[in-house]
Amino acid sequence: MRHQILLFFALVFISFSCTKKSENSTPIIDFEELIADTLVLEKDMNLARISPSLTYAQTDSGEFLLDFIKLHLVGFHYPEGNKAFERFYFPEGPDGLGSTSFKNEITPKGIYVIDADSKIHLAGFDSKVIQSWKLPETPEGRLYSNYTVMAGNRISKIGNELLIADVPYVLNENIIDFQDWVLKYNLEDSTWDYISFPYPAFMREFYDDPNLGTYTHFFNPENQESIVSFPVLDSLMIIKDQSISWKDASPKEPLIFKKGKTVPSGEFIAFEPDHDSGRYTWIDYDPYQKIYLRHALSGLKPEGSDPEHPYYEKLILLNKRLEKIAELENLPNSHRGFATPDGYYFYLGFGAVEEEVLYVKLDFSKISR
Repeated sequence: MRHQILLFFALVFISFSCTKKSENSTPIIDFEELIADTLVLEKDMNLARISPSLTYAQTDSGEFLLDFIKLHLVGFHYPEGNKAFERFYFPEGPDGLGSTSFKNEITPKGIYVIDADSKIHLAGFDSKVIQSWKLPETPEGRLYSNYTVMAGNRISKIGNELLIADVPYVLNENIIDFQDWVLKYNLEDSTWDYISFPYPAFMREFYDDPNLGTYTHFFNPENQESIVSFPVLDSLMIIKDQSISWKDASPKEPLIFKKGKTVPSGEFIAFEPDHDSGRYTWIDYDPYQKIYLRHALSGLKPEGSDPEHPYYEKLILLNKRLEKIAELENLPNSHRGFATPDGYYFYLGFGAVEEEVLYVKLDFSKISR
């Protein structure tokens, strides 16, 4: 009996040791070590800028990278990088999309655009509106809906539904108990439902902070899971079949979360966030390499040391089972990238001349999964 007890504890110790070793063996990799290639996109007089995150599309006419900004759709040949076509859309009139083209989803059918948090428009590639839908009234307990504020929250079209995140500008006690955050809008019959989840109790510590009270939502159609990332929580919330679980997705060096403060501003009291606070920002998924990417800011660099990149940044990479496989450091910027069948691209900025915009391709095949 004593031998069996000793054997049991030995097995437990070995299992615990292996688990700790596995958890602590996540490699930290310099961003440049994964660079496999460079992509150059060409601007012209109609393009004031090109977005950091583009949409890859494979069509009967070839492969393209699509950019939709300020009601201007531009397609670039991929991987050549030269401009293939452009379309201009209207803010008003029978084919008007409104002035808010920030929140959109490019699909083979056309571009879905949120107009002033009240309508959805589907515009074809001929600049004409194909169909429009009215968004539901603000749910009870929400006060007001906000479908257009957060760049990290992408619209997803899954079958006949659009998934649209409603992200609060700030979290406060008036909406802390609200749960219907992600709208599921059925385009066939104009009905809707929600992906519901509660804000964790820990978030109450960060009321009124515009940096630390939001969330980022990503839906993975491969396994029908919603992934929710909160700015001050190391773990990701996983929602599937109306049940919630958690997966750690933190860097090796823990983030330090710092509360902001209220300060007098004339006749009013303003909230001033602590920009030196660590926080998680966006989450993305590369469906070709089956990799999740979670971006984190870990504080400000010394003042004046790097004005173009003032934050220390990290990128936590996870496999399709949401297990940590690597941590990238020395990122070039804070922007979310985009996936192609050849690799995941990150924005670098201007090339040798301002007419060139550079992106670098990361090859994740070097990382053990």
